[in-house]
Amino acid sequence: MKAEEIRARARENLKQIPKKTYMPMGLLLVVANLVPNIVDQATDSKSGAGADVVFFVLEVAAALLSANGYIFFDRWRGKLQEGEEEPNAWCGLTGRHIGRLFIYGVIEALIIGTVTVAIAAVVVGSAIPQVPLAVSLALLVLLLALLVWIELRLSFVVYVIDDDIQSGRQRSVWAEIGAGWKLTKGRCWKLLCLNLSFFGWFLLAVCTLGILGIWLYPYYDLALAEAYELSRENKY
Repeated sequence: MKAEEIRARARENLKQIPKKTYMPMGLLLVVANLVPNIVDQATDSKSGAGADVVFFVLEVAAALLSANGYIFFDRWRGKLQEGEEEPNAWCGLTGRHIGRLFIYGVIEALIIGTVTVAIAAVVVGSAIPQVPLAVSLALLVLLLALLVWIELRLSFVVYVIDDDIQSGRQRSVWAEIGAGWKLTKGRCWKLLCLNLSFFGWFLLAVCTLGILGIWLYPYYDLALAEAYELSRENKY
């Protein structure tokens, strides 16, 4: 199934969700993603552990709220397509969710952070005359491609965690990461195309100071939830 078809399904699902339900969640996701960046820029000229702690707390809160959005709209997809129970707004922030999501976030941050540090080292190294520019550029491209690939392979982990919690399945977060990783095998290109198909929309959201995001985040989350469900059914 192509990105256009998944987006069409997501739009159809979004039409069936009351605006009074999805718009507040969309606004919350916009705020969650904007506030850490605003605070970071506002405190950029200041140094000290206090500013770093505030930024870290906001980043953690943003990650948890984003995960809640993924779960919320995935459950709405289940309600619309499979007649499941209507979810409450905080279904992804139960005690069982927060613990697993926090552990997953730490693991993801360590993986992504390691690659990011390597990218920064290459950028710094490219300014050293002894390092050929062509070598630095090639290594930089490879590391950036690796970073994108890892992010794509982790696309479904939040959904796997929620499925385990709903079904009562007991396994480690690491096993859940492995399950999500396995589910994206052979689907990275399709997931990349799906994400790129939203690039223009997110650019417009930036131009509207995030206002468009009130509609865009629910739309994107429903599309990714659709991709997850189709992958589980081996139809994607």
